[in-house]
Amino acid sequence: MAISRDVTRRAAADPHRPAVVGPAGVLSFGELAARASRRAEELAASGVGPEDAVVTTDEDAAGLLVDLVAADLLGAAAVVTDATWPADLRTGAVEAARSAVERIPKSACLAVFTSGSTRTPRPVVRTRESWTFSFPTFSALTGIGADDTVLIPGRLSGSLFLFGALHALTMGAAIHPLPHWSPELAVRAAASCTAVHVVPPMLASLADRLAPEHSRLRLAVCGGAHLDPRVEEAASKAGLAVIDYYGAAELSFVAIRRPGRPAGQLRAFPGVEVDLRDGVIWARSPYLALGLDCDPEGFASVGDHGVLDDNGTLTVLGRAGAAITSGGSTISPEAVESTLRQVPGVADLAVVGRPHAQLGEVVVAVVEPSAGTDVPLTALRAAAAQLARAQRPRLWYAVNRLPRTGSGKVARARVLAGLADGTLGVQALT
Repeated sequence: MAISRDVTRRAAADPHRPAVVGPAGVLSFGELAARASRRAEELAASGVGPEDAVVTTDEDAAGLLVDLVAADLLGAAAVVTDATWPADLRTGAVEAARSAVERIPKSACLAVFTSGSTRTPRPVVRTRESWTFSFPTFSALTGIGADDTVLIPGRLSGSLFLFGALHALTMGAAIHPLPHWSPELAVRAAASCTAVHVVPPMLASLADRLAPEHSRLRLAVCGGAHLDPRVEEAASKAGLAVIDYYGAAELSFVAIRRPGRPAGQLRAFPGVEVDLRDGVIWARSPYLALGLDCDPEGFASVGDHGVLDDNGTLTVLGRAGAAITSGGSTISPEAVESTLRQVPGVADLAVVGRPHAQLGEVVVAVVEPSAGTDVPLTALRAAAAQLARAQRPRLWYAVNRLPRTGSGKVARARVLAGLADGTLGVQALT
């Protein structure tokens, strides 16, 4: 990917310019380029060459970036894995990624994995161009450039955070990666960072804690799920402008909200064509991953539903497979979650459907309380009373921490599986 060229160029022009800052220390562009060069020599000596795969992990952000630049110098593909995966899952994921890279040689430069909402991560293989071609446009829309320090508050195995990191470095900005999502660490980092990549629950937690007089953050780039206007309002009070977008690991950018536009008013990302077919979002662009199941016209979809207005505004409704069917009613989990997330003391929650003999499914809410709080069932029921009767949860549970994907989103499939086999560790709310 173009990052090796840009890192080398910036290292030559200003070797002491910070590239990575934060809890692990400071790594300059010069040091990043030198470490990557040495790593490339080691890999070449071990037999790695063009069209091979270099497996790396997100345990150490700086080490991962060194591996990515080194692989790029060799013309190899970097396979980015999650350090928290069990050994057998990691082995299967890496084998699948190597196989995918071998099927599409020469073009492949990077293999990331789907968000992990299922138990088996699936590799998504990218060309250099499928990400880097969007970098200048993304900078133009967000204003992120060489003078910024970009907070990356999630693991780099999540494609949302990896994109944010590689875009920033390519533009000459410094990145401040966190080893894991922590609102407290994020607030501390805000004292020196100017922009941040987040998913909506992260933005909500951050906005609640930020004191504008102690923060340099001016911009939050938000993806991964629907952004509630109330979360954006809280962010605005904390001094943050918000730009949200819709995309997927397989599709990259599909639609983005231009600066100054109202919440939810997404329009096709420049260079992307959006089509709705029976309510399902399809996209065609130079940013698609390799090996997708495209139609004859080059459009691909991940199954998300949406509405496209006559003026080109796209409203994303969520993944069709997540819908709950109860007593003949089709229920969007996102709509229920958006209402219940406003209850004081709710850090996050997942709304899922559980099988029911008469109704087909019943709505279940699994709540993750904020640290040190107990969310009263009376408050949750009062909020649910605002919903249609079919949308109201029949079962309520609390859990210390919800399972999440690499990008920080709640993994509904793992919530469902954990409820079914008893491994989620929930406690019934009464």
